[in-house]
Formats: sequence, C-alpha cells, structure tokens
Amino acid sequence: MKEKSPYLIQNNRLYFVQDGEKRDLGGAIYVDRYVTNVDTGEVSVHVYFYDNGAKVTKVLARDEITPQKIVGLTKYGADCWKEVSDLYAEHLREQISDMERNFEHSDVGWGEYQGNEFFKLHQATGLPSIYKGDRYNLKPKGSHEAWKGMVKSEVLGNRWLECALACGFTAPLVKIIKEEANMDSLFINFYGVSSTGKTLATRLAVSPFGLPDTRKNGLLLTWYGTDQGILHHLRGNFGVPMVIDDTSMQETDKDFTQFIYLIAGGQEKLAMTSHGTKRDRSEWITTVFSSSEVSILQNTDKRGGIRVRFFEISEKLTKNAENAEAIEKVVLKNYGHAGPMYIDYLFRLGSEEIADRWYDIKQELVKKMGSDQFSNRIAGKLAVIQLAGELANEALDLGLDISKLRDSLLYLEAKSVQTRNKEEEAYRHIMEYFSRNRSKFFRDASELVNKKVIVGKYMQRGGKISEIRIPKEEFEKILKYGKFDPDSTASKWKEKGWLIHDNGKNTLTRVFQPGMPRMAMYAFKVLDISDVEVNQSEQLAEKKLETVAKEAEEKDNEHFYNQQQADEYFKKTRKLKKKPKKRGKFSINKMTNPQEMPTIDEF
Repeated sequence: MKEKSPYLIQNNRLYFVQDGEKRDLGGAIYVDRYVTNVDTGEVSVHVYFYDNGAKVTKVLARDEITPQKIVGLTKYGADCWKEVSDLYAEHLREQISDMERNFEHSDVGWGEYQGNEFFKLHQATGLPSIYKGDRYNLKPKGSHEAWKGMVKSEVLGNRWLECALACGFTAPLVKIIKEEANMDSLFINFYGVSSTGKTLATRLAVSPFGLPDTRKNGLLLTWYGTDQGILHHLRGNFGVPMVIDDTSMQETDKDFTQFIYLIAGGQEKLAMTSHGTKRDRSEWITTVFSSSEVSILQNTDKRGGIRVRFFEISEKLTKNAENAEAIEKVVLKNYGHAGPMYIDYLFRLGSEEIADRWYDIKQELVKKMGSDQFSNRIAGKLAVIQLAGELANEALDLGLDISKLRDSLLYLEAKSVQTRNKEEEAYRHIMEYFSRNRSKFFRDASELVNKKVIVGKYMQRGGKISEIRIPKEEFEKILKYGKFDPDSTASKWKEKGWLIHDNGKNTLTRVFQPGMPRMAMYAFKVLDISDVEVNQSEQLAEKKLETVAKEAEEKDNEHFYNQQQADEYFKKTRKLKKKPKKRGKFSINKMTNPQEMPTIDEF
C-alpha cells in the first residue's frame, strides 16, 4: 500500500506536513506532462507555477529534477529556494511517479518506437505522439473539404498540376521502397520563365502535409543560404515533402552537382569534430522539390548518373493567372489535412502490398520505355510517382487521371534520354573544340615550327583525319570546361570502341613530340558526328514502337544496383506468379565495331 504523501497543496501553495504540523514551503510547482521524445529517447518534465497571478510553463530534463538544478526556476518566479529545494524536488518526483507517460517527436515521417512503426506529422499515426520540433509547420489549418474542392475545380484536367500533386504524395512511399529496392530520395525541379506556375506547383505538392510557404516554418525553404543550412532542414525527415524555392538566390554559375548527390543520397558528408572524432551524420529520405528559371542540370557536370537522381519539368504548369491565384488562395488557408488521411490508408494497406504494387508498375513502365544503362532505375522512380497518384485517389477520392499521369512520366523520360547519354555530347564538345582551335594541333614535326601553343596532334589516313591525340591533362581540362567528367567519358568511349589505348588503360603512352619523353595521352577515333546524332533519333523512334527487354545488371560510376537480386527477392518473398522477362542489351549507339566506324573529312 502506498504511503500517504507528506505534501499538501492548497490555494496554489505547497505545504510539508510532519507530525501534524503544516509548513508553508512557497508557491506550488505542478507537473503537467511527463514526456518521452521518441526520436532522441530523452525524457522531459513539463512543469508550471504561478508568478504574480500569471501562469509560467517550463520544460525540464528529467535529470534536472534535483535540489541543485531546480533552484534555477526561481529566476522565473518559482519559490524553490536553496533551503527548500530538496523538498520541492521530492514533491516533483512524487508527482511524476503517478503520471501517465506522454510522447513527442522532433523528427518527421517514418519512425519506430519499441518495435512499432509509426508516422510523424503534427500528430503521429500509430503512436500518440505530438510534434515538438521547430523546423516544420505541420499543424492542419482550414478544412480538407475546401482543399479537395479546389483540387476538383482547379487541378483536375491539367496534366502537369496533377503530376505535381502526385509527386507530393510520393514522400511517404520513398522509404518503403528504399527497403525493397535501394531507392534514393526523389529530387524534382520545376523550371521556366516567370509566371509559368513553378512555385505554385510546389505549394500544391506539399500542401497535404503542412504550410506551403516560406514563412512561419512552412515547408518551403529558399536557396538563399548555405548548402549546409538547407541540409539542416532535411535531417530527420523520412517522409514529408520539402521545397527549395528559387535558385536565382544562389550565386551565379554555382555547380549543383555535389548538392544534388547529397540531397538524393540522403546523408551528410562524413566530417570530424574538433576533437578528431567522427561527427554524427544526419540522414533523411523523402521527396524534395525545387524551382528555378533555368535548368539546374545546366550547372552540373555531365555524368549521366546525375540524371537518374534529379528530374526536371519545364512545362507550362497553370492555365492562366486566375487558375494560379485560385489555387494559391486555397492552399495557403487550407492545408495539412489530406496528408494524415493518406498515411492512415498506407497503414491499412501495409508495406508489403505497397512494395508489390510498385514493383508491378515498374515492370509495366520498363516495357514502355527505351533502354539505356539508367532506364531500369529511372523506371523505379517513375513508378513511385504513378503509385502515389493511384493511392491518393484511393485514399482521398481525388480523381487524378492515372493514364495521363503515366503518359506524362513517359514523356519526361523520353526527353531525358536525349540528353542523358553524355558520351556523345562530350564527343561533339571535344570535336567542336578541335574545329575552333585547329591551329593548336599538329600533324607532323614540320608543323611545329610556327606554333606557339600546342594542345594535341592528329593523324590522317587516305586524306582524312582518322585519329586525334591529346595529352592527359589537356584532355581533362577541355572536358571539365564543358562540365563533363573525364573518367566517366573515357570509360564510355572505351566501351564503344572509340578510344585507342594500351591494355588495361584508358590512355595511350607514346612520344607526343619529337625529342620529348613518352607521355600518357588520350587517343580517339574521328567519327561522323552526324551519324552519332542520327543514332539517337533512331533510338527514340524505336522505343515508341517496340518493347525493350531490360539488362539484369546495371552499373554507373556512382551507384550499383543489382536488379537480378531484386527480382529474386520479390520471387521468394512475394511469391510472384509471373516471372520477370529475361532482359537483353540494346545499345543507343550501334557503332561499336571499330572497323565500321566512319571518318570525317579534314576540317
């Protein structure tokens, strides 16, 4: 049986009762809530007291409920002076022992507590937890009915606004798919001239989850700040979409390559503390939007892998100014309702069914897409968007046109293919350099006499230029100037048979100039550039007419993804009735036999 407490509260005064005598200690301090933060594991005690008739609320860490530390409350008006602080501390502990534990969270999206999975918004689904972070405004405002009515009247029928809204609903799905197929965060940029609706599209996309604005801790950030400052807002985000608005606020000619890889990869760079130990790296996996007036990809290096991690949409997004104004007016006053309803539906479906449906959609998209070394992974990301649209319809009865959404995604992929295979573009870049700077190249020693600057040399066969050789450092400098990655480009050229090289290397070591020692240089065949361009056009036409089987294993310089292992995993754990079709190779550029490669006339 619990002993009777020696403490008594009357008229907001705390008394200590002993041997029938009542000692007045001072103003009472009440424990309001006893809380565990499910993200940090820290336990806090929420207390309140009255000072001059006004209620004062404070939060103490559990280890601060000691005589020495609670004295600090006196500066806010509490009466727990040093001479009685031991009694106040004891009374607070007594109150704690009788209280039910509450929960709060400081991160957002998917989480786990004591083996149970839950999803964290303003209020969590799957655990009675409240958001107490200071980065996001997730508290619902207005009504779901007003928001849904706007979608019905202003969004439906506009394929790109429907696409933007579906993209917003991908954020909670990405982590589910990551555990099945090594999915990165989605990073999507809307770009175009002013008044095309790009910022409005991002507001619409995030409005189901929280305040779609840059003010008051909304889900829109601006590019005005450091990369680390932006990444700080993403840490601990496992399923709530975010926006980084207006790249014009960044410095001119900023190279976004590394930043895109960081966002998509979902983890900060490894760093050391001032004490020489490893600093904890923040993580996230979600969907991130951005907006800009020009393509961000223009300010990246030309590695094809970056186009797997970063999507751009440059379409006219809103019908007119009235359409944009009507949407903005509603989403700024009605937000944060659809997201929790959508999450409830995901819980009812379960992760396995969601992953199975994603896999089926992916396989269907693969059949409709052309084939290069990136297509399989891109199909997986496009499948997340289509699945998000389907699930949003089921959960919220939105009426998004899934057939048009699929066509829109395939259209974006077809556009991307034209610029994704950067080895051809790099080749044209270096041949254009050769054409403009012909005077800096020589054929034999007789041409060296009057040349002040020498970049490379060329060889002729049958009166036509057949080969160009450029020292390694110069070659890399030329490619980097065009924002191409030299190692990746050389490897791709080698695969296509365009390089002349020593065994086991990408370079050729020979005497470059008479009287000079042997040196490493890149030597490559001279091709008919127009034929390279024709092959791209033919491939785009072919992919509309035929189903292309996929390669079981694909690899790029930055990422390796074994589709065969994924297929085996699904066959074993999901018991698929249909086996994936065997995949075959399909080359965008069919000129892989060096003997068949044409030459161009001398410039």
